[in-house]
Amino acid sequence: MKRNTLIAMAIAGLLAAPLAARSADGDRPKTAPAGRASPSAALFERLDKNQDGFVTRDEARDATELQGRFAELDKDNDGKISRGEMRALDSERSAAGSSKARK
Repeated sequence: MKRNTLIAMAIAGLLAAPLAARSADGDRPKTAPAGRASPSAALFERLDKNQDGFVTRDEARDATELQGRFAELDKDNDGKISRGEMRALDSERSAAGSSKARK
């Protein structure tokens, strides 16, 4: 009986692991495929000093990457940038890269 319980717990742990890796806003893992953090995820981790899942204006004060862009990235105007809102930077970078490739 104990063996079956251990097997069930191991399977439950394996199934729960991908859920634990998801970001706080619940839509995608924090890291890009192959274990590398996306540029926005790395920036987010660096700026989120208190690890609450958001970057506040105070936390972003010295971030040259966000100078003058905080309000633009804060789509829901709650005074903080979530992981999902920060991902807009990745979209912009990929769009800029594809337009350079066409030239």
